Amino acid sequence: MSVQDKKISLATAKQWTQEWRSVESSYNSHNEVNAFLIPIQDLQGVLAEMGDNPADDACVRAYLAVNPSTNEEKLVIVGTQKDKTGVYRDLLPENAENAEGNVNSVWDFTKACPPMCDDRSSLN
Repeated sequence: MSVQDKKISLATAKQWTQEWRSVESSYNSHNEVNAFLIPIQDLQGVLAEMGDNPADDACVRAYLAVNPSTNEEKLVIVGTQKDKTGVYRDLLPENAENAEGNVNSVWDFTKACPPMCDDRSSLN
């Protein structure tokens, strides 16, 4: 993971999302995750990659993931683009450049709650 630009590689994203799927069946019985703290830089980066004039129905996608080296819960965030059939397709590095000529990225610097919770929030 790059601390400087808040991006992770597609290979890391695949590993983390597969890790989530492999442990998800028993994961929540042993761990508590209520929410994620998402740095605005992640969202701004994803939105910037989607272009200056995204459609009114533009979306991003967040995948549940686990970093196996730290056992830390993650959201892996990617931009999407709606295709002709109405399906939102992930904008991934493997799909080369986006409409603006920039290479698409996979973003994650999220922190799970707990421990990164608002102790005064009625949502916890």
